[in-house]
Amino acid sequence: MVHVERYHGGDQHAMSGYWGPPTAIANFCEEDYALVFWAAEFVNSFTNLAYVYYAFKTLDRGESLISTTAFPNLALFFVGVTSFAFHLTMKYDAQIMDDLSMFWVCAAIIYELYTIGRSTSVKVAFGSALTAILGYISARHYTLNQLWLHNWTFIILVTAIWPRVLFLIRNRLDGPERMVARRQFRVGGLCFLAGFLLWLVDGAYCGPLRSARETLGLPWAFLLEFHGWWHILTSIGAGNCIRVTKVLTGKTPAVSR
Repeated sequence: MVHVERYHGGDQHAMSGYWGPPTAIANFCEEDYALVFWAAEFVNSFTNLAYVYYAFKTLDRGESLISTTAFPNLALFFVGVTSFAFHLTMKYDAQIMDDLSMFWVCAAIIYELYTIGRSTSVKVAFGSALTAILGYISARHYTLNQLWLHNWTFIILVTAIWPRVLFLIRNRLDGPERMVARRQFRVGGLCFLAGFLLWLVDGAYCGPLRSARETLGLPWAFLLEFHGWWHILTSIGAGNCIRVTKVLTGKTPAVSR
């Protein structure tokens, strides 16, 4: 039995869109198929291009998405692609791909941060354990048809990142590099928190937001699509975190940024 946790089911065009009736557990405040026939959530789809942009923008000179030093970039790229597919179709399988990509971009950053200076055997053991744990959670998340396991796993992964970054900035960097890294990480963290607040407002006050959008009309109504702002702001946060991670792992100097 599917445990439905949709915020806003029953939109008037939802059953007649190109991709068919939504099957995703989560649905957001943007009205399904209200703008175009071929995109369930137009704004929420195309704001994911911000993740793709920062995946490429945070590559260092000579790196590509398939470089062994760019796993966080590749993971962020997949966040953008899978989240685009999810919001475009509002299908459950696409939602799962989006959910899991969020796990793996955090895992890629965690691996980099917690294996700095470790031996190859320790890196292999840590990477294998992290992959096994997240693999099991991913499989359970797919079969349980719920949101709580995804939400709590994501919270735990993010919580594992920020104190480690602050610790490494304090212990591995000095002078201008420390100042630049702290500023980048602070900006990223504030963007992430602002995006999270807008994500909460989008779910809690959808009725007033939809009324305000109708009053404003297009294109100004787009400014009140707060889940889209979540995508943009968290892409900035993730991009800054990737930049700082590369500085801490010695892959690029902070002052060059």
